[in-house]
Amino acid sequence: MIERAIATVLTPLSVSNDALTARVEVCERARGADDAVTALKADLVGLHKDVDELMSTDLSMLFGSVNIPDVLSSDIPACSEVPPATTGKEVRADDSVTKPEAKTNVEQLGVTDEGVYDDLPYLDGAMVPIAVQASSRDVSMVGSSGAKDVDTPGIDTQTKGVVDMHTSPQA
Repeated sequence: MIERAIATVLTPLSVSNDALTARVEVCERARGADDAVTALKADLVGLHKDVDELMSTDLSMLFGSVNIPDVLSSDIPACSEVPPATTGKEVRADDSVTKPEAKTNVEQLGVTDEGVYDDLPYLDGAMVPIAVQASSRDVSMVGSSGAKDVDTPGIDTQTKGVVDMHTSPQA
């Protein structure tokens, strides 16, 4: 599949190279062999050689496969045979120390969560105006005539003097 894609790309290049070579030979016959024509001809010969080399490259060697042996050997240990990595003295878990540490970790997570959720209403209140501002900026565009859209208040525009609809008149 890759060989076909490469051949599809390189074939027109090879044809163009052949056409240029023919034109250079015609130019060489008409003008004679000067340095510029000779250098151009040498470049075209090198390009043709490179295209031929690329077209003849066997790409199957790039996509080889790795054989995994059916029988495990001592060279490839199974996952259970791999010793855990240690960086010093061997550490053993002590259940009496592990259980209080787990409770402490849960308590610390609770304190962290409280701090995050305490700031949430402030963040939410700050994000709404930013989102409205970004939305307004994205909607107002210049038309194809160069005229800008007229700013008309939408249904979510805050206006002065509007009574809050969430409160009852009896409250």
